[in-house]
Parts: sequence; structure tokens; C-alpha cells
Amino acid sequence: EGLDVTVAPGDVIGVVGANGSGKSTLLRILARDLEPLDGTVSIAPADAFVGWLPQEHERVPGETVAAYVARRAGCTDATQAMEAAAAALAEPDQSRAKADPADVYAAALEHWLATGAADLDERLPAVLAGLGLDSDTVLPESTPMTALSGGQAARVGLAALLVSRFDIVLLDEPTNDLDLEGLARLEDFVGELRGGVVLVSHDREFLARTVTRVLELDLAQNTTTVFGGGYESYLDEREVARRHRREQYDEFADKKADLVARARTQREWSSQGVRNAMRKAPDNDKNRRRAATESSEKQAQKV
Repeated sequence: EGLDVTVAPGDVIGVVGANGSGKSTLLRILARDLEPLDGTVSIAPADAFVGWLPQEHERVPGETVAAYVARRAGCTDATQAMEAAAAALAEPDQSRAKADPADVYAAALEHWLATGAADLDERLPAVLAGLGLDSDTVLPESTPMTALSGGQAARVGLAALLVSRFDIVLLDEPTNDLDLEGLARLEDFVGELRGGVVLVSHDREFLARTVTRVLELDLAQNTTTVFGGGYESYLDEREVARRHRREQYDEFADKKADLVARARTQREWSSQGVRNAMRKAPDNDKNRRRAATESSEKQAQKV
């Protein structure tokens, strides 16, 4: 709750928190794959290209490596949108169109070019080879994703990221299943990216080498806090904050113990006062008993 964060060009924001604190959910909200319960997500400019790479490498039966990369890099959606705009331009129906088909097509074409879809087939083989997946291992146009091992699929997922042209990148556990060479390539990509990056990772070394800010989701306190200065600075600030909380708790505990002791003393004083009062009571009781006896005797004489 209460999250207010801006992802600017050059930012690399690491999202940290306990399992179940909502890290992956936050990425889905930023990607507009999920509506927030409250608040809004604003993108400027409105046509900024946002790429979300989920943690799981979804392998669609029959999907080739090339098709998988195109889908992950956002080229498939851009191609479909451009083809639909071209079809509408060829057979315009002005009575139903909400916008000029020519304008729609121009915007779709511009976005298609921005995704890098035009030369993706030419760029992909070299990127795959650089990750150890040359033509002897993988043929992008024919090798199905389901035929790859977990490590190979992870490298293809990294290739999709390397060939992408995203303005903002959302990464969910991008280091999973990557070898040292793959990790180095990923770190270089994140460090050289001109756009903004928001990533979730349990790899502390990767976070320490890449992030410029840290967004902490505290499930126990139901709070969100942004720390500047990188991951190491975040660890230092978090320790200071925890120490202050411990000191505040200790101070509260001391005050509580003092109040409890005072209340106990007050009760003891009150109890002592009652006992003192009761010690004085017997004389009065004797008088009451004597009066009661005399009254009974008088009643007996009357009878």
C-alpha cells in the first residue's frame, strides 16, 4: 500500500521482499497484465515499449525458438497489430472506424519498427551463437522449444532479452538457470540499457552489481520503501532502521515495565489501606453486636 515510484531512464530498481510479499504481482501490474486494486500506472510517453519477461519460460507445443523469441521480445504482437491495421486500411469502413485507418496503420508500423521485428531473423542467430547455441545446436526456424533442456531454454530466454528493443524492462528472476557466462551477458545488458529496469531476483550478488535503487515490500509491516544508492547501501540502511526499531521497542518495553511496577505498587498501597481500615473495625463491630443483643433482650421482655 502507498507505493509511489517512478522508473526513469537509466534506473535499475531491484524489488526485494519475503516470498508472498507480491514482487511478481507488482511486475504484472507495471506490465498492465493485472489491474491494481487501488491507484494507477502511468507511462510517459504513452507509446513507450514495455517488456515483461516472467519467471517461467512458457513453452508452447510446436513453437520454434524463433517464434518464442519473437513473442518474448514483443515482435509477434506488433506484427499482428500491423497486419490488422494494414487489412483495415485496405478495406476501410468509415462508418465503424473510431480512428482514421491510415493513422492507425502509421502508428502500428512505427511500433513494429521500434520493436526490431524487421531484422529480428537476421540478428537472432548471432546472439544465440554468442550464448553457446550455434547452428549445430539450435536452428531457430525449426528447433522446437520443447526439445531444449532447462539451461538451453534459459539461454534462449536471455537471447530474447538481448535482441529486444524495450524502453522499460520488467524482469522476474532473470538469473534462474543461467551459467556464469550467461550471468555476465545479462549484467552487461542491464548496465548498458538506456531505458529503465525493474527486476526481481534472489541473487544478491547480481543485485549488488546491477541495481541503482531498491524497493522493499515488507509483508509483516504492510509497507513499501524505496532505498537509494544501490543494494549494499540498502542493506546498510535496513540494518540501521532495524536497530532503531529495536531501540524503540526496548524503550517501549522499559516504559511498560515501569508502568506495570507502578500499578503494582499502587495496588499494594490500596490493599494495605484496606487492611489498616479493617483492623480498626472490631470496636465498631462490638458496639453493633452489643446493640443487637440489647434489642433482642428488650423484645423478649415484651413477649
